Amino acid sequence: MIIACADSRVDPATIFAAAPGELFVVRNVAALVPPCEMSSGYHGTSAALEFAATSLAVENIVVMGHGLCGGVAASLAAAENVPAGTFIGPWVELLSGVRDEVLGDRTVNGPLERQRALEWMGVMFSIGNLRTFPFIREAEQAGRLTLHGAWFSIAEAELYWHNTGTGLFEPVSSE
Repeated sequence: MIIACADSRVDPATIFAAAPGELFVVRNVAALVPPCEMSSGYHGTSAALEFAATSLAVENIVVMGHGLCGGVAASLAAAENVPAGTFIGPWVELLSGVRDEVLGDRTVNGPLERQRALEWMGVMFSIGNLRTFPFIREAEQAGRLTLHGAWFSIAEAELYWHNTGTGLFEPVSSE
């Protein structure tokens, strides 16, 4: 399963050279996974996660962010009180905690570096939220499911993979 951004420049099937039917893909603004919440609303992403984990028994879930993400840019703009929209605004506010970390980090300089830092942190935030779903957490703990982070650089046409050992996103070798 791949959770990816709705941005048309970031097509998981193309990036992973997959044939039809090889990937179960969910796309939304900024490739976000909300935390598990049963109270109200519609849960398209949550329903897809449940189906993938319980009915399809997927063995891997990849959260794939990307460079120049408009949803991430909207989250950063919201910190400056720039409205993002009726539905987009609350959705990208899911990132407000990690966005504020990026904005408070004095080692992150300039708008492009802030954008990329939040894109990467957004992937990790969504992986953390995946673990709030009982069926995801149980499958991962039982060794039936592995969670992965990825980030696609549109500018470089290069895929980066999150290295759990170093905590860094590293380019995937084409060799």
